[in-house]
Amino acid sequence: MTGPGLASLIILIVAAVLFLTRWVRLEIAALMVPVALYFSGAAPDAAAALEGFGNQAVLAIASVFVLGAGLQESGVAAWLARLVQRLGGKNEARMLTLMCLAVAFLSAFMSNAATVAVLLPVVIALARRAGLPARRLLMPVGFAAILGGNLTLIGTASNLLVSGYLEKTTGRGFGMFDFAWIGLPIVVAGVFYLITVGRRLLPGEALGKHGPGTALPQRLVREYGLASNIARVRVGQASTMRGRTVGECDIGRNYGLAILAVARRGSFGERWTTPGPGYCLLRGDDLYLEGPAEEVWRMAEDTHSRMGLPGSHHLETIVDHGIALAEAAVPPRSALIGKSVRDHGFRDRHGVNVLSLWRGGGPVVSDLANLELAAGDAMLLSGPAERVRELGTTEDLVLLTPPEDGHDFSKAPLALLCLAVALLPPLFGWAPLAISALSGALLMVLCGALPADRAARFIEWKVLALIVGTIPLGTALETHGVASLVAGGVVDGLSPVGVPAVLAVLFLLAALVSTTSSNAAAAVILSPVAAQAAMAMNINPRTALLAVAYGCSCAFLVPFAHQCNLMVAAPGGYKTRDYLVVGSGLTLVVCVVAILGLSFY
Repeated sequence: MTGPGLASLIILIVAAVLFLTRWVRLEIAALMVPVALYFSGAAPDAAAALEGFGNQAVLAIASVFVLGAGLQESGVAAWLARLVQRLGGKNEARMLTLMCLAVAFLSAFMSNAATVAVLLPVVIALARRAGLPARRLLMPVGFAAILGGNLTLIGTASNLLVSGYLEKTTGRGFGMFDFAWIGLPIVVAGVFYLITVGRRLLPGEALGKHGPGTALPQRLVREYGLASNIARVRVGQASTMRGRTVGECDIGRNYGLAILAVARRGSFGERWTTPGPGYCLLRGDDLYLEGPAEEVWRMAEDTHSRMGLPGSHHLETIVDHGIALAEAAVPPRSALIGKSVRDHGFRDRHGVNVLSLWRGGGPVVSDLANLELAAGDAMLLSGPAERVRELGTTEDLVLLTPPEDGHDFSKAPLALLCLAVALLPPLFGWAPLAISALSGALLMVLCGALPADRAARFIEWKVLALIVGTIPLGTALETHGVASLVAGGVVDGLSPVGVPAVLAVLFLLAALVSTTSSNAAAAVILSPVAAQAAMAMNINPRTALLAVAYGCSCAFLVPFAHQCNLMVAAPGGYKTRDYLVVGSGLTLVVCVVAILGLSFY
């Protein structure tokens, strides 16, 4: 082994130790790798050491994060979750099957972690309604998100990196759904294991008192006593509100009601808004109001408008169209102390409504607008999510819960169109994925499906740093013969057993490196090894690289092996033993299905 090759190997070992022990932040350790490669001579010049920054896969992965965020923000993921809720009923096996399949489908096109983040509160609410411990569903949902990454090229970062290596060495990478030929059987077998054997191995105790979901809109509405205080009123031809502004109608002063939202029909569907005092009401407008039902009836009669049945069923409609709910408290020395909601003019100043107030251990239900605020009062607020967040930057209020982001479902078709812009060109050979994914991500922001000022926070910078740092390491290992040396050892030891044994070792090596560091690092480091082993065994390099890709998505044994595992570990109260018990069986199932499928690929 040459000096640069030995240096590359030492850097790999040191990096692996840092990744595993977390003595240094993961992204810092990864970015130290190019520096070490350059000064050790393993990377001949700065361009080689920093090649990760110019890699197309990095741009494609960053764009995929934005695309997934657009699907999340526009409500596509939430709509699918609501559908699962309606179909799941209270049967644990049926709920688990539907939820796992929905999560696997979403994670094929979104970040695995983003999929779990979107569905985590939904899963907990679903378990609560069915009278089940949430931990009976959370771990399978996290595992299903990891399994779903095997379905598409953009399903996980490791797939993109393996495809990028294949394209660099052969001139043609994997297609969008090339992974699905074996990925789909992996998902089916994995979900079947989770709903049969895996379900019996899950712990069954109830979710702890510190579990998530306490900030759900339903919980806030129930505790503040608003479950029956939300009603819809339609402005008809004979309504005295037709042609008048919200300020002129003065519904708040005359009836003590708050307008949560107005839905107006147009040529391209309904348009939802939180109206200001100057908003003019037109025929056909639907007003969603909060307040005593008798006052809503009185207002409807006085204005000759049509009232629908009040109830909490209107809440889901409101939240689904961009209206957020949040809880805020009045701190000591706040300028609001001694002022009423009406005196302060919450609606005019901040663009939010005060729906209810909590004082003395219970909600205040009468004359809320004229009640003087005191330190310690908590308020339930509604309005556009960005306006509610702005209140958290003032000294006069403290947000007790983050605003429950509503989903403006009217943007869902646009988000799906942007996804098609990203997927179709590489599918038909019109453009490379990096260009089409970037185009789809830009269009996602330009059309408003994802606010531009929020796009950056959905990009997982730690993942990008790992990729940027480890790409030159993979190149150095290949250039200086370390990959060939490792591949030769694997082939020499296993060639008498046959190709399946070599593929199984590549799979397990990828799973091991992915568990101890990250799937991105595993893909970068082991792709050259797989290619060299394929050459030595005289098999298609695509087959060997797929073994690595599927192994990179086999991180089920410990909580820290994957972000999805970490996200459900605390709310589910899982221990490492739970992951070992359930995850070991799932790992075996995925390994067997993958190797059998690749043997006939």
